[in-house]
Amino acid sequence: GDYVSDSIWHRVVQIVTNHPQGDLQGYAAATLFVAVSPHRCHETTVSVAAYVLGEFGFLIAERPGMSGEEQFHVLHQHWFNVDTKTRAILISTYAKLANLYEECRPLVAPIFARSKNSSDVEVQQRCAEYASMREAFSPEAVEDLLREMPPFEDKRRSALELRLLETEGEDSAAVTKASMPSEVEQQRALQSAQMLSNPPLEEEDVEEEEEDTPY
Repeated sequence: GDYVSDSIWHRVVQIVTNHPQGDLQGYAAATLFVAVSPHRCHETTVSVAAYVLGEFGFLIAERPGMSGEEQFHVLHQHWFNVDTKTRAILISTYAKLANLYEECRPLVAPIFARSKNSSDVEVQQRCAEYASMREAFSPEAVEDLLREMPPFEDKRRSALELRLLETEGEDSAAVTKASMPSEVEQQRALQSAQMLSNPPLEEEDVEEEEEDTPY
């Protein structure tokens, strides 16, 4: 929520995207699906959930209650409560959901049709492009355009990497290993995802709980 800056959630997305091994991507998708399910949800959580479900929601689509259509519904309930930057992320996710799940196409099409007249240029352009994509390109090209994003290129070098570059060279196994997300970074990504799914209680919520506490 307010305690998670853009740079932190961007890093969470980067680590999840760059770590296909194990169940990190499926775990992140399932955790964020649950986090974004309540009607009251912080916009940061919606942004992260929209991105992760758009990229890796297919990993949980066979689980009970987490189908592609249900992923669409839990995200779209926040459409009118978020700013245009988050809506732009949602639009890309809707396009990917509609591409993967036929049942999502009649849900997404009216949104794109209405939003092509949006006052926000980014929202307008994305909707117009996604709406016309199937007419302009072959099915194979559409599949390629909407497939999950490739791993991010992290141009930052740690002190260890810089030292190994001097002694071992760019292509050494030691440099490759040092550049991979560490277990600590992966754990931080999981903790950040959990933080997004369990935001601190607002003052009014605390007061309500105190009033309900029996004495």
